[in-house]
Amino acid sequence: PFLSILLFVVGCEDNTEESNVVETGTLSGAITFSGTWPDSGEVLLTLDTQYPPMGPPAGSKSIESNQLVDNKYHYDFEGLAFGDYAALTITYWPNDYSPGSSNYSLLVSYINTISLSVESPELTIDLNADF
Repeated sequence: PFLSILLFVVGCEDNTEESNVVETGTLSGAITFSGTWPDSGEVLLTLDTQYPPMGPPAGSKSIESNQLVDNKYHYDFEGLAFGDYAALTITYWPNDYSPGSSNYSLLVSYINTISLSVESPELTIDLNADF
């Protein structure tokens, strides 16, 4: 009985070193827009695990013109699993877009490996997007 209690107490000790380990990453930055913002449609920021994108993105945000300050939009993707991401892309999708068509516009893509890890849990990527 004494050994069982001792093992229980020792097993319940806090290991403060392990509790400070970051388990997810954050990607953030600013996008500076130039040109004329469209009157309709959707501007979309996506974080993709593959390029060209296949399947749903790891993260996405719809960007509205009223979210810009001095033509800049600040974004963050928090709680991302550690690993490699293939692309950060901004596209414009007009209201008359139909699946399978190619009438959307690629505004900018960051196509470099984006690696989040315990050693590098936070990354900043700034982009310039032109309409």
